[in-house]
Amino acid sequence: MTGERTGLLFMTFNKPATAAQIMSSPVRTVEPTATIEAAQRLLLRYGHSGLCVVDRDRTLIGVISRRDIETSLRHGLGKSAVSSFMSRDVKTVTPMALITQVQHLMLTYDLGRIPVLNTDADKPIGIITRTDLLRFMYSAGIKAPQTDAPKNLSITSPPSCEALCHQLSTRLPEAWPTLMQLAGITEQKGWSLYVVGGVVRDLLIGLLDPKAITEVADNFSLNDIDLVVEGSDKGAGVSLAQDFQTSHPRVSLQVHGQFQTASLTWGTQADEPLTIDIATARTEFYPYPAANPNVEASSIHQDLYRRDFTINAMAICLSESKHSATARFQRGQLIDFFGGWTDLQKHRIKILHNNSLIEDPTRIFRAVRFAARLNFEIEHETVRLIQYAIDSGIYDQVRSGHEKTPALQSRLTAELKYLLSEPTWESALMQAAQLGALSCIHRDLKLTPALQRQLRRMHRWLTKLQSKAFVNKFDVRPIANNLPKWLMLLELVIAQLDVSLREPIATTLNLDAPSRQRLQNLHRWETDITQQISQTKRPSQLFSLLQSYELPELLLISDRHPYTLGPKIWQYIMRLANQPPLITGHHLKRMGYKPSPQFRKILTDVNHLALDGALTSVPEAEAHVLATYPHPPK
Repeated sequence: MTGERTGLLFMTFNKPATAAQIMSSPVRTVEPTATIEAAQRLLLRYGHSGLCVVDRDRTLIGVISRRDIETSLRHGLGKSAVSSFMSRDVKTVTPMALITQVQHLMLTYDLGRIPVLNTDADKPIGIITRTDLLRFMYSAGIKAPQTDAPKNLSITSPPSCEALCHQLSTRLPEAWPTLMQLAGITEQKGWSLYVVGGVVRDLLIGLLDPKAITEVADNFSLNDIDLVVEGSDKGAGVSLAQDFQTSHPRVSLQVHGQFQTASLTWGTQADEPLTIDIATARTEFYPYPAANPNVEASSIHQDLYRRDFTINAMAICLSESKHSATARFQRGQLIDFFGGWTDLQKHRIKILHNNSLIEDPTRIFRAVRFAARLNFEIEHETVRLIQYAIDSGIYDQVRSGHEKTPALQSRLTAELKYLLSEPTWESALMQAAQLGALSCIHRDLKLTPALQRQLRRMHRWLTKLQSKAFVNKFDVRPIANNLPKWLMLLELVIAQLDVSLREPIATTLNLDAPSRQRLQNLHRWETDITQQISQTKRPSQLFSLLQSYELPELLLISDRHPYTLGPKIWQYIMRLANQPPLITGHHLKRMGYKPSPQFRKILTDVNHLALDGALTSVPEAEAHVLATYPHPPK
């Protein structure tokens, strides 16, 4: 047929090509009990990029990629079983599946290979790799489908470029003009600019469920916008920020060279300043488990791949493709290499790659935090990988303060802070406990019913003490600024452990000095107060016993002993500590007394009598002072 380029696989009656026609066979397989080292030898022998994992009946149960194997070996896990790192949620096709279906699966889920199973059993008879697909498309003269709207029979297509631009400009009205200015600079340089992270996720949640937009609105904060620059210059992100700051001198610029990032901050009419973080598209390499990653400039694909979960690994292109020499996407196009859009619709948290939790175990706490916040389920394969990461002993390095993993302790503390600061903290903590993740603090730590009651009481009491009603009633400043709820909740968790373990764990988690001191002395304080509180018959005696303790200390003690010490401690906090004095030093001066060490004795005496109800007015207090202490000289 002159003038037409017809692929060999399309020549038979012009029928569409099927998976059976382009698959590679036979399939190299490995059993789940084989070691990672054995799987690596198979890859080297046959030159494959991945292996199908089958049971003794040759039924497909998973797939393991070269990248998973190499990462496991790099982390010293070569003796581990293949089943520990294989992907169990495998996308497969039958021999009669059309090539278009294979294309869409590879594009939607960023798959490097798709097993082909026989029609009457789950046994692999072939495999289609990206190379197989590209070779066929080249020979047949077929263009790849557009990636902005991958088809799937059960999943809605992503929103259009116009819809996403409209949503960004509507949800971020103050930031949108700045984003367009930054996009313009990148276009002039031939680079591409993307908005990434939580803003993209929450924007899409709002589009899927308009009612949810009010629930996620707080996440559209002007101080939480992350941008990624894809360009030939490894310092593209910093360069973009510097160019913008040059024409906007009132904007504050901070550069973090180690990670090729920069922050632009300036005041707005909103309560919080506008801050935009700009990073160069980069890839990360973890030299050993839980280490700080080594960072290199890379593509937007690799930048998204280094993230934690599929729903957090999406981006929206801000650059106009016709102006950028390297652009592959249109302005407003959703970039989703890993099926995040699908997982949003399925309401599930799915880890991005199998070694992710070994490289950064703190992602376990992010998983439960996002699951609780969004009311999502953690995908079953991700649960398995979480449990494997915990059982691997990687958290032993946290507990021991391993010299190679200082960053792990700081990341863990940050994740605990985020989790315990969320409105859904209790649900997230319960999920973490069910997964066994509290072993990151100590292997014996459990979320017992007693601890749950303590945590609820602490949260309820702190909410009361920080309320406007309490502040107005006692004319005091709220304690929220110097007594964060997350820290008090974390101290309660640590306080469940043996006395000898509390302060070392607080040190390992880099808690501040007052927090470490509270945990170190808490048991002694509880013992002292328990021994003395029964002897306090009058309010003034209770006041004298407790006034030397700080409020956080009393809250911890009261919470842990709600029936024995709690009532009297709360009597002190809610009434005695906030009862205004009848007279002050100014009164004594007006009465003719000269300032002296005696002032303190007089005021303490009057205050105790007032607490006990013996003095109820200023005249009574003044009369008592004049009668009890030497009359001031004329």
